[in-house]
Amino acid sequence: MSSKKRPGGHPARAGDAEDARSARQAKAAALREREKARERSRRVLLITVAVVVVLAIVATVVVLVQRQREDTARTQAAATSGVAAPHAVSADGGILLPGTPAAGAPTMDVWLDYQCPVCKRFEGFGGQAYVDLAAQGKAKVVVHTLTFLDGNLGTAPSSQLAAEGAAAADAQGKFVQYTQVLYAHQPEEGTGYTADSLQALAEQVDGLDVTAWRKALDDHVYAAYVKRVQAQMEPQGVGGTPTVRVTSPSGTVTDVPADQLLTAAAPQDLAAAVQKATAA
Repeated sequence: MSSKKRPGGHPARAGDAEDARSARQAKAAALREREKARERSRRVLLITVAVVVVLAIVATVVVLVQRQREDTARTQAAATSGVAAPHAVSADGGILLPGTPAAGAPTMDVWLDYQCPVCKRFEGFGGQAYVDLAAQGKAKVVVHTLTFLDGNLGTAPSSQLAAEGAAAADAQGKFVQYTQVLYAHQPEEGTGYTADSLQALAEQVDGLDVTAWRKALDDHVYAAYVKRVQAQMEPQGVGGTPTVRVTSPSGTVTDVPADQLLTAAAPQDLAAAVQKATAA
């Protein structure tokens, strides 16, 4: 009697082999999924790191740009708003004329506008007198260059430029000479000054480095200073130009009458006002 094996072997063993194969396939699939998950995690991590790095770079650039802007702003402020004429008595005060005040000498403040025709008349009579009072030590003389006539005459920035030029001339110790030349050649009222016309006058100031002077004018180095001086006109109670005020060491303030500024007796009247305010 012959015996025959059934194809495929024992049913139970065949089932076990199939289960093992399925388990291996499932395990391989799980490994592949875990590997894919790790790869995705790595990509996410790399992208996150890259984004963080980019954001850090952007933040750094923003900070550097902001600092540069702040530095530039500070530099510009130092070149304009913080600049006063070398002999200005304060950031918004007038220009101190050469001279060493004697003990007990009063302070004489002079307000003028380079377009003011009445100032020109005063300068003709008493301009040299107040310069001499300063040089002789009889008074501390401070000249305030105003610009309000730019608005009154519609000639802006005529007085502004003239006053900026005065500060630039002061930087070279030529304020008095510059002022005298401008009044000697003052344009007709309403005509005003230009940068070029001011340069033509500056060239008449002996010893002035006109190239350096013109650069300061073109760069408006003293523009903010001039505006600050003008802004003090009303707080100081000055109603027009010319105004001359004498302050004694004790603080007594006296305005020299306008009619005393516009006659040939102006030098004597200025000297008398100073003498009266001088401390014994």
